[in-house]
Amino acid sequence: MVEGNKSRTVASTNMNNESSRSHAVFTLIITFTLKDPVSGVTGEKVSRVSLVDLAGSERAVKTGAVGERLREGSNINRSLTTLGLVISKLAEEAGDREKFVPYRDSVLTWLLKDNLGGNSRTVMVATISPAGDSYEETLSTLRYADRAKKIINHAVVNEDPNARIIRELRAEVEALKEMLLHAAQPALLKEKLSENEKLMEAMSLTWEEKLHNTEQKQEDRRHALEKMGISVQSSGIKVEKNKYFLVNLNADPSLNELLVYYLKDSTLVGRSDSPRQQDIQLLGLGIQEEHCRIDREGMDLFLSPLTGARTCVNGSEITEK
Repeated sequence: MVEGNKSRTVASTNMNNESSRSHAVFTLIITFTLKDPVSGVTGEKVSRVSLVDLAGSERAVKTGAVGERLREGSNINRSLTTLGLVISKLAEEAGDREKFVPYRDSVLTWLLKDNLGGNSRTVMVATISPAGDSYEETLSTLRYADRAKKIINHAVVNEDPNARIIRELRAEVEALKEMLLHAAQPALLKEKLSENEKLMEAMSLTWEEKLHNTEQKQEDRRHALEKMGISVQSSGIKVEKNKYFLVNLNADPSLNELLVYYLKDSTLVGRSDSPRQQDIQLLGLGIQEEHCRIDREGMDLFLSPLTGARTCVNGSEITEK
């Protein structure tokens, strides 16, 4: 704050020996971190505290400002005028009338956007002079303050929504446990209590735990598909080296070669409802419960059609191995 004050422009005018020639905004961002010992969830509450010192409006006739001082006074008055307009619009909004608020019209109002009309509580201290020749400035300041009093903000605590939900769920679980002791139909309450406890447990997981669970599910899915002889990738196929495999063909070219079937020493091909587990499961007209068998002998592959199953190689029907 001391360094900031050193950077402020101060000059002498006819009305003030040390007149501020600029506004000052000092902002503190405070983060409060709290860890729940029961669930292990870490929540945060964030607050922004802004201390604002506004340079007073001035009349060039009274201050006797010329040159650079005159330009500084003009800029101060322009930003204060914009701030007054923003305050007026916000005060009108409090009367249930939607208004466009020109925050972007000045740097000052853009910096104070959250403090004026956001999720905040704002206190304005208006300083006035008892001198008779400052009557117009005093009246203008009081009008300013009166408009600011009409702004209505509804401030709420900025906290992690997950932490809030967990806190509410825990309170509901405790209430359900208390009701369960005196319930006439405990079965319904037990079901509701079980649902809330599961939801609370799921919400209590950290991002690292959620990521680990997702990766584990993807790995389990990949193993399950490979066990069926299928390897699916999000873009195209991924083929492991030193393995025999088949790829799918489809009438739609965009669906070609999206499935990979790895071949074992003896691979069974048939329907999923076959009494015996089929390594490659197909659906469609003419597909038998056990359709054919693919055998690997050394570096050669042999296809053996089973009884009643129409099987073709390169478009030619075969009846034997």
